[in-house]
Amino acid sequence: MFTAKYNSIKFSFLGILKVSLILLFFGIAAALVFKSNNTSAYSVSSISSLFSGVSEINQLNTHLEEAIPSADLNKLNIQDISPEEAEIFLFILRLSNSITPPEARKLAKVIVDECSTYELDPFLILAVIQTESNFTPKAVSPRGAIGLMQVMPKTGEYVAKDKGISYKGISSLYDPFLNVKLGIHYLSFLADQFDSVENALAAYNYGPSKFANSKTLANNTPKYVKKVLNFKSFLEEESILLAKNS
Repeated sequence: MFTAKYNSIKFSFLGILKVSLILLFFGIAAALVFKSNNTSAYSVSSISSLFSGVSEINQLNTHLEEAIPSADLNKLNIQDISPEEAEIFLFILRLSNSITPPEARKLAKVIVDECSTYELDPFLILAVIQTESNFTPKAVSPRGAIGLMQVMPKTGEYVAKDKGISYKGISSLYDPFLNVKLGIHYLSFLADQFDSVENALAAYNYGPSKFANSKTLANNTPKYVKKVLNFKSFLEEESILLAKNS
């Protein structure tokens, strides 16, 4: 009789334990789904969504005051800045020690405008600049590539002529705005030629002829491409956090 009662209690306890574990499992699963949905909501948004409505400039000022002295902030004329430009502007300030706030403001507009024209992601361009020159306008590589997007002189001359852009030789590539404009044009051309952003990045780094003739590069993602795309992902994650915490 004692054994029967013991077994009855034992099975009751085990039954309760099983039910509790099942409820706990479903509770954790529901929490993860909720968290996933929250993350998804943020992943399709960005800081741009914060700059809408009547409080646009006030919210932008709040972010900019953390990075820019008030005296400089008053000179930037941010009243007419677009939401996307505001985001790119802030990232340039964070990433560069060589670019002044007024230059960053102008550069953000160049990047957004050119990317809109050629249907490229501004974060991709920021990632290329970071990888190529670490946001140093006067950077020169051992091979002779110059400026923010490390444009080769011959490439710069070719793209400038093709797009009808005023070009005064090597000195033009030290102009950060012209350099980025030429770099974006060139990257867009490569994306059209090689059918994907990944291939375009590989061709940008290795040269289109070398990339086209190399089975190794074509069949394996080069380290350069991974580095650019990883940094682009980092910027996207930072954008989500910035939007979430604002």
